[in-house]
Amino acid sequence: MPTQANFKCAVLALAVLFASCGSQEGARSALTGKVGAAGEIVVVCDAIVWSGAAGDTLRAIFDQPFPVLPQYEPWFDLVHLEPESFDRFWKPHRNIIVLELADRVDTQTPDVKIFKEKYAREQLYVVGKARDATGLASALNARSPELLSAFHRIEVDRYARLIALSENEVIHDELGQLAGLNLTLPRDARWAKKSSDFLWIDRQLTRMKGGDNHDVQQGFFVYREPYTSDSQFSMQARLRKRNEVLKGYVPGPNPRSYMTTEMRYTPSYEEVVFNGGFSSELRGLWRIEGDYMGGPFYSLTVYDERRGELVTVEGYAYAPFFDKREYMREVEAIVRSLTWYEAPTSTPTP
Repeated sequence: MPTQANFKCAVLALAVLFASCGSQEGARSALTGKVGAAGEIVVVCDAIVWSGAAGDTLRAIFDQPFPVLPQYEPWFDLVHLEPESFDRFWKPHRNIIVLELADRVDTQTPDVKIFKEKYAREQLYVVGKARDATGLASALNARSPELLSAFHRIEVDRYARLIALSENEVIHDELGQLAGLNLTLPRDARWAKKSSDFLWIDRQLTRMKGGDNHDVQQGFFVYREPYTSDSQFSMQARLRKRNEVLKGYVPGPNPRSYMTTEMRYTPSYEEVVFNGGFSSELRGLWRIEGDYMGGPFYSLTVYDERRGELVTVEGYAYAPFFDKREYMREVEAIVRSLTWYEAPTSTPTP
């Protein structure tokens, strides 16, 4: 849990700006950068609200298991803060929910409002108001899918913007030529495999825990297939194609070992609109047949109407000594950076 001292170091120099900063477009250039740990939401409310129906509702929303991880991790970590402690050092936190119970003109109808960049850049700020605990809990519950989606999406977008600051331009350009698409990948990514049917990009990291360095891996696959019918978007079709491709192209560390889908845990499947077109998302666990390695993956399949093909971009994480949630948010940010490659046009010489 971050301490108040951490926040003071980060924002003291710009604290005087908060009085004039709000959610108005024209004020954004004056806002300080966000602070706080990734995946954390500060909930500002009285203790009686936190321990009552409204607090229970927030815990029911954000303590749900993040989809398809090997161990339980919540969607978000909630940190309670009393209103009198919510000073200028806490206000630039990346994710804030303020709950108010009062009998005023503006609280007669329970209401939940979502703001962006109220006190800091890239900040998501939610205010819930009501005159009684039951009304506040009901208003939060009615917006629960929207709240969960909004906080998750902005966390993913933050990773995307951070990665774009140090993009691997070499792989970006080669992906355009080889696969006809763009992905924003971090500078430390490297090619693991390049073929006409399958592309594999690898990222090796080292993280400290318990006084020792441990390896963390993120990987990304790109493959295409001819489009013949909408049934190819189904969960069964995606899993069948995934296992077929990975068995052929992603070997494990032992002879005859290979990556596949762990089916003892049911994958999560959703049909979505991505960049204006129909697509499907698949979240699940991968394992190495013939070995003990495994972890979570996120897969996105979209239709490329230029070629009449389906394109699948997938990312996975391997981090046996660490929680996986934030690694998978980063993976999702990279996968969802997918756009179609436009070949540069040469300028005619006069």
